[in-house]
Amino acid sequence: MEFLAPFHPQITHVPVVLIPLAFLFELVGRALDRDWWRKAAVAMLVAGVVGAWLSVQSGHGADEFADRQGIEEHAIDAHENAATLTLWLGLAALAARAVAARAGRGAPRKAWSAAVVGLGLALHLAASITVAVAAHRGGLLVFEHGAHVRLHGRLIQEGPPRGSGNEAEEHRP
Repeated sequence: MEFLAPFHPQITHVPVVLIPLAFLFELVGRALDRDWWRKAAVAMLVAGVVGAWLSVQSGHGADEFADRQGIEEHAIDAHENAATLTLWLGLAALAARAVAARAGRGAPRKAWSAAVVGLGLALHLAASITVAVAAHRGGLLVFEHGAHVRLHGRLIQEGPPRGSGNEAEEHRP
């Protein structure tokens, strides 16, 4: 899916917005005992997880741009690892919701279904946190390292390495 690499920054906004918003809808739906809030939460979580998958896929192509710019690999890997963790946590949260919904369909609700619901909420919260971490690290790639930033149509290149002794020259007016 390298054709999505140029759209990686736009694609990533889908999970960054929808996964935490879905968690908020879930909490409101439970607090108000309203099914439509919880159904909306599931729909947003599904869209957020699909967006996370697309973000991870498009990120594989986008990291080539960052590599060519000389951006530190550990910064790229930290961002990628948080995004991949978000995807897996989101998938696990959806699986837990599906199991809990299936368990709640019988006449007597199974005792362990409450535990599965709690697990699903915990996984959803964890996905909300890791997507924020991934977004923050992605922002650092752009704003601190200049990943895929263009100036006059050309990718900017990384400046001199830190500690090179040129810091005084870099900050001269």
